[in-house]
Amino acid sequence: MKREEIDDKRWNGCVHFALSATPYAYTWYLDNVCETWDALVVGEYKMVMPIVYAKKFGFTYCYQPFFTQQLGVYADIPLSKETIDAFFSKIPEHIQYLDCNLNESNYAPSLGESEERENFLLDLKPAYEDLKKKFSGNVLKNLKRAEKAELFVSNHLSPELFADFYLEHTAKKIPGFKKKHYYMMLRIIYHALHYKMGVLLGVYNQKQELLAVNFLIDHPQRLINLMPSSSEEGLKHGAMAFLMNNLMERNAGQNKYLDFEGSMIEGVANFYKGFGAKRVIYYRVKLNHLPKILRIFKK
Repeated sequence: MKREEIDDKRWNGCVHFALSATPYAYTWYLDNVCETWDALVVGEYKMVMPIVYAKKFGFTYCYQPFFTQQLGVYADIPLSKETIDAFFSKIPEHIQYLDCNLNESNYAPSLGESEERENFLLDLKPAYEDLKKKFSGNVLKNLKRAEKAELFVSNHLSPELFADFYLEHTAKKIPGFKKKHYYMMLRIIYHALHYKMGVLLGVYNQKQELLAVNFLIDHPQRLINLMPSSSEEGLKHGAMAFLMNNLMERNAGQNKYLDFEGSMIEGVANFYKGFGAKRVIYYRVKLNHLPKILRIFKK
């Protein structure tokens, strides 16, 4: 189906109740992170798979947009490997290259090449006191630094202040980050706040200096650590650990997960695991149907 043919209400209902429900595949979210996307749809939106694509040098390719850790096939029932294979066999032939991430409920397809990626999830159902017992020594040290510096958390940030901080302290470390992604962030934030799904937080010191920020998507199943950013001063005083601890304290006892969004960077992954988060696997998939002479340039 073409984007303009999709029934947003039915599509979003399928995504909302999917087993690995994540907000990245809502129509409003996809509309804000990419210029063009179509979809594979089974029946009356019983299963759906967004296909985000663009064109370059005359070739059409499928890619993973910024701020969407996982996409793939969404359904409210367990999916077999054969079902995932069936979806990938139906990807339009004009898409000659694909590099995308599936969600945690999807098997790796038989087509193409697949590699494991790591996410980290923390079950928030226990009481905060029980969650804190699993903190690593490094997290506890960071919290002591934050307490000594008398840091405090505020939710009175404008999206523009948040995005400017992120641009200054984090964007330059992200390969391929461009000015258009700055505006993409603002669109996501404003839409999520409109739908009452956004959490915008900042950490300040007693001098009213902003040391760390985070924007999270508050989904019924997950609280997603979408856009964390810390200054050098914030790192020095444990500002991000302080922010995440504050989130856990306020959301403990809920039937949802704190989704850290994972990282393939060992130091960042260890930081997330330090809160007691568990490793969960999802798959990155690549298909290369480019002309043979071009395949060596795009592996």
